[in-house]
Amino acid sequence: MNRMAQGLTLVLLGAAALTGTVATDLYLNWVKPGFGPFLIAAGVAMAVLGVLVIVAELRETREEPEADGAEHHGHDHSRAPGVAWLLLLPVIAVFVVAPPALGAYTVETTAGASGPPPDRPRADRFDDGLVEAEPGEVVAMHIRQFVMRAWIDEERLLAGREVELTGFAVPTADGEGWYLARLQMACCAADAVVNKVVISGAPAPEADTWWRVRGTWIEPEGELSDVSEHGFEVVEMEEVTDPPDPDE
Repeated sequence: MNRMAQGLTLVLLGAAALTGTVATDLYLNWVKPGFGPFLIAAGVAMAVLGVLVIVAELRETREEPEADGAEHHGHDHSRAPGVAWLLLLPVIAVFVVAPPALGAYTVETTAGASGPPPDRPRADRFDDGLVEAEPGEVVAMHIRQFVMRAWIDEERLLAGREVELTGFAVPTADGEGWYLARLQMACCAADAVVNKVVISGAPAPEADTWWRVRGTWIEPEGELSDVSEHGFEVVEMEEVTDPPDPDE
């Protein structure tokens, strides 16, 4: 690849980074919001460097004496063949086919669900607002908060309380039920873990569609530590557009 192609590649990569961070919020599909400024800085740096390479190449070509070309015979081996420009296709593809956010496939291929070990009490870390809510008030929670409360709250304060959850639909392995799920990222998509609940009382929608459901926790019998998947009885549900930040 000659210097012109190298410069164009850098410009396109920088433009792709800026398109996913400044023009849109696509970067939130794969990294946490805190990484936005770093991606913007990297995009600007690549775009500027690419422009400088292109300008330098154009200037060098313009200033090259015409007679210099007459002294050379045969093929010019200082430049790569034209087929090298095909290396730009993957970069251009980023603009045409943006990879989707992690979704149902990730949940289906990830064993188990996230949550703290049941032998480590973390009651002081509940941040779901359940205790502060008025009696009868519908409490909006992240699925992460719901699973945390359902798993380790020995007082079972969730019992009988109406909760609102938002997530994407994931079919169960046997195809006879479905989960409402969200992904939790500490840094980026590579470390995403699954938070999900088993839905009852509503037919399974299409995979990867987003829903807001209102209902109650299905209180399990026996010890909470023996529960691997918590259930949710739906009273009402409505489809929603993908939230700006797909992870929790």
